[in-house]
Amino acid sequence: MFPNQMIKTFVGKTVRVELKGEESTLIGKLEGVDDYMNLYLSDTVEYKNGEKIRSLGNVILRGNNIILIQPHEE
Repeated sequence: MFPNQMIKTFVGKTVRVELKGEESTLIGKLEGVDDYMNLYLSDTVEYKNGEKIRSLGNVILRGNNIILIQPHEE
């Protein structure tokens, strides 16, 4: 299975995303993904060292800035 097909199975679920050059992580509901691994997240919250920093709402992340995408269990 190709990575973009694997990520498409997470649509509708909560995911954790790490970005290049950032110490914080984003957690939000994955609403959509395209062939370039650009992500559309809703209800996104930014966390740093396990502490909530801020609520971001709807976010679009460019695929080439993403290091890690994983399902998030609460």
